[in-house]
Amino acid sequence: MKFSKLALGTTLGLAAANPVKEALAKRGAVTLTSTITTSCDPSTKSTETAWSTSTETVESLSTYTRTIPDTAEPSSDACGTIDQYGLYKNPNAHKPKVMIVSMFGYESITTWYNNMEFVHNITVPGLSPLFPWVHCTADYEVCQFITGESEINAAATVTAITLSPLFDLSETYFLIGGIAGGEPTLTTLGSVTFAEYAVQVALEHQIDSKEVLPKYNWTTGYFPYDAADPLAFPEEWYGTEIFRVNPVLRDRAFDLASTAELANGTDGNAEFRALYDYAPANELPGVVKCDVLTSDTYWTGDILSFYFGNLTQVMTNGSATYCSTAQEDNATLESMMRAHLFGLVDYSRIIIMRTISDFARAPPSLENDTVHFFNEVSQGGSKVAVENIYRAGKPIVDDILLNWDELYGVGAFATNEYLGDVFGTLGGTPTFGAGAISMPEA
Repeated sequence: MKFSKLALGTTLGLAAANPVKEALAKRGAVTLTSTITTSCDPSTKSTETAWSTSTETVESLSTYTRTIPDTAEPSSDACGTIDQYGLYKNPNAHKPKVMIVSMFGYESITTWYNNMEFVHNITVPGLSPLFPWVHCTADYEVCQFITGESEINAAATVTAITLSPLFDLSETYFLIGGIAGGEPTLTTLGSVTFAEYAVQVALEHQIDSKEVLPKYNWTTGYFPYDAADPLAFPEEWYGTEIFRVNPVLRDRAFDLASTAELANGTDGNAEFRALYDYAPANELPGVVKCDVLTSDTYWTGDILSFYFGNLTQVMTNGSATYCSTAQEDNATLESMMRAHLFGLVDYSRIIIMRTISDFARAPPSLENDTVHFFNEVSQGGSKVAVENIYRAGKPIVDDILLNWDELYGVGAFATNEYLGDVFGTLGGTPTFGAGAISMPEA
């Protein structure tokens, strides 16, 4: 494949650590640049990564690039508009039907990259320096990107995606698909979970538990903002503590994933499951409706599991049931919600799928030494969890594409139930948290 610079573009240098840049350099490339087009030319359609090179072909890396035609005449009526919010509306923006959201490389390489024909890599300003591209199929109907791990990375990346004029995501369905820790009374290694609620449990005060005197009878040093003890209802809210996504769409995704043949994992996975003397921890993986907890802190153990599980019940008025632990989802949803307010995405078209790579609590034989369990015991569930991201997620992607005109494109899974955060930002009255919490006055 030949490489050429885009016409009418602004050239930006790629980061030195860019692995594709380095690979191209080793194969004889001379000038390696990422080009952002400023053209209204509909033949360019979007900005993609392109390189100038002294060689005619770069065989193994052809999927990372394509030749962009530069012969068509610019058309003034293709230049787009600026809306009332000052946002540029690009008439040539790509409009994927499905956008897959991964959190780190391992969730992507052995799942989507090995099974989906992603032929376009689109550089989007503001994405993680480690994962600067959105990958898309030839027709741009299915795309995928990686946020980077943790809340800050997720929020920054998703915000960049939703604000990019390279994409029109106003009708796109988002499949958040990643691995997570699991509560053994509801999941096992390889289980596939679909959340209706995401709860940010570590957004609290904290005192080192060794400094909490016995007279307080606290089981943890965490306690909610402006609350008197760990399980008191929070009196101060930041707004990101709880999100609810579309339960109708969640049920559709659950039904589709339930038709998949899940991977069971290795003999080692079976042996580790058998250390638990209760189900479903000691059973084969299945598909479960239950909710996700978000925290930058990668926590484990009985005390925190029971505490955060109970706090989830308190904060959501009994609506949410914790079963998976992750580091990104509330941040992702906050960015999506803000984008929804300006018509950039449809918040009702978000699916949260987490597969279980490890147990958040030790089996009975190891529960007396949580440090040993966490640091020394290999649970070995990452491979089966990653494999089941694809196995459970592919039927969802296929269903959206197959039934776009009749169902998904016309919003057949919309709901009148309350969706969004604890502030009622998207309209309506929250059925969780403190209910109809008023936005703080300026």
